[in-house]
Amino acid sequence: MQTRRFWLAVLSGAVLSVTYLGWAAWPQPALGQDAVRAELIGYAVLPADTFADGPPSGQFNGDGSKAAAPRFESQPVQGFSGVQFGPSCGSYYVLSDNGFGSKYNSIDYLLRIYNITPDPITSSGGAGAINVNGFIQLSDPNGLVPFFIAREFTGDRTLTGFDFDVESFAFDANGDLWVGEEFGPYLLHFDPTGRLLEPPIPTPNFGGETELVQAPQNPALLANSPNPGSESTATLSSSRGFEGMAVSPDGLTLYPMLEGTVVGDPAGSLRIYEFDVQSRQYLTDTVSLYPLADPGHAIGDLTVVNDNEFLVIERDNSEGEAAVFKKIYKINLNEVDEAGFVQKEEVADLLNIADPNNLAGFGETFRFPFFTIEDVLVLDENTIVVLNDNNYDRPGGRGADVKDPNEMIVLDLGTPLTLADGVGVPAECQ
Repeated sequence: MQTRRFWLAVLSGAVLSVTYLGWAAWPQPALGQDAVRAELIGYAVLPADTFADGPPSGQFNGDGSKAAAPRFESQPVQGFSGVQFGPSCGSYYVLSDNGFGSKYNSIDYLLRIYNITPDPITSSGGAGAINVNGFIQLSDPNGLVPFFIAREFTGDRTLTGFDFDVESFAFDANGDLWVGEEFGPYLLHFDPTGRLLEPPIPTPNFGGETELVQAPQNPALLANSPNPGSESTATLSSSRGFEGMAVSPDGLTLYPMLEGTVVGDPAGSLRIYEFDVQSRQYLTDTVSLYPLADPGHAIGDLTVVNDNEFLVIERDNSEGEAAVFKKIYKINLNEVDEAGFVQKEEVADLLNIADPNNLAGFGETFRFPFFTIEDVLVLDENTIVVLNDNNYDRPGGRGADVKDPNEMIVLDLGTPLTLADGVGVPAECQ
């Protein structure tokens, strides 16, 4: 048995009050039936050493000290942490995360959303390559970020991995860009060209002992850091913010999902919030909980299937031959238990994918054994696309001495999904 705090939400006039009712016990939700084995029907690779135009990067160490020279002459195209359909048929947008793994070594890494076009190997051909077409540069030209950013005094105020750890994104019904990040954690609202439109939106801690959910890197906490040996006031662990974020089929509701457990919540429970795009408000009575199969696991992404159903990537913290758990589950936010927990139905085991045509060159069983797998998107009722975050220039997924590439896999799920109108490949591209 596990426990969860219950709150009673009472609406009086225009004011919603949340009352703490204490702890109650509930059984761990049962998982769904094993999925039909997914099949690899497309495979493409972007080499690890892929670079885009931009200033030199990689000159800072983990403590923020500056090395004698940058490691790279420009900007690595890496760390894909979210995927959406691109501006032309067959293309995709992919979000590159905060850079080199931490706030202080990513000071010179520019935050971008790259536009890529894959040519996957399939049973009928294909080169197995990924072309990088260009990018959307995230920036704050109007000075809306209320704290110091790395390029504070530049004309363009382009955003870097020092400023935000971006991990998920979606486009709303108006074409505006929304990004979920982890240092706050915040929601970031941009126009389609990547210009910030409003200050970062903090994360509410409904019913908790603190008003906000805050990570150790939250600027407010950094400005008032505790004395050595004192307990942190953070309510979320580092790098456990909005790892996943889906958008409703009508583009009016965002579903940002935390990667870590909020202090006070049961171990291994992850919050899925709902955010109304038009009112710019979190919906206070619709926080669902996702139960990890193991509290040590993490999620990689959340994507929409229909008005109620979503896909979630859940993974362990191992890679290569040591990886044992990399799965995709379907959840339904309308089917939750009394404690707010969603049920899980497995739709793909990413370490046991059928590859009868040996498209990837690894034999008839294909494994996607990367440390972080952070991108999933529904193409049609039978097909999804999945990508990894390669954590450049880190090895491990494909060998201890091999820099992980960015790989894209296209999977036939075997069991069809029930899609809402507007979900999947855009109608004009079908």
